[in-house]
Amino acid sequence: MPVLKKHQDPIGKAVHDYFHGIVGDSILVRTDIAEDETLSPGYFFRTFGQMPLQEQEALKRCKGKILDVGAGAGAHSVWLKEQGLEVVSIDISPLSCEVMRERGLTEVLCGNIYSLTDQKFDTILLLMNGAGVAQTLPGLTVLLDHLKQLLNPGGRILADSSDLLYLFTDENGESWIDIASDTYYGEMEYQLCYKTVKGKKFPWLFVDSDTLAAYAERSGFTVVDKVTGLHFDYLIELTLN
Repeated sequence: MPVLKKHQDPIGKAVHDYFHGIVGDSILVRTDIAEDETLSPGYFFRTFGQMPLQEQEALKRCKGKILDVGAGAGAHSVWLKEQGLEVVSIDISPLSCEVMRERGLTEVLCGNIYSLTDQKFDTILLLMNGAGVAQTLPGLTVLLDHLKQLLNPGGRILADSSDLLYLFTDENGESWIDIASDTYYGEMEYQLCYKTVKGKKFPWLFVDSDTLAAYAERSGFTVVDKVTGLHFDYLIELTLN
């Protein structure tokens, strides 16, 4: 995805408002496979203690120079900096990047992850369903191959996602996934809105842990560990072979 224009950046506008004391409105989240939901801008400012287990675990496993992909308002990056770690935060939202700088983060890049080619890291974070930046299942290989080029020897990726199979499963445990379909059931289309700011529709990927592990291994990674969350979500740790 390219860098967003401010008038098409609902999350950026929401976190910018929230940080500057303008509260009360929620982000409207629309997808092509589920009912509309709302998200409080405050979610992007949660503290370590407010984060789910797998995010806490990911942060505790960070070492060396860290890249926080899709850093948003900087919730993870701020905590890492407070621990004395070196962190580079990247996001396609200019307004979110402004907020991160105002929060004291000094290494903030406004850009797409694929535009980053000239640095090396020991840990790469893909949190808050961060694996979704791949957008599609074929895109997962593209993403992993790119991230390999950004890792130092012995580097790690810490990524989380969710298995959306539960959305297609009835109370009897029967699922109605079309196994003949060319489209993976975790490929979604999103659209976000906040106040008068309406974002463009964009693809996003939710991938089950077994599929992510298989793709990672084909790209030359070893699966070190998986941490299961409370609602079909998980954290996976990968290292280069």
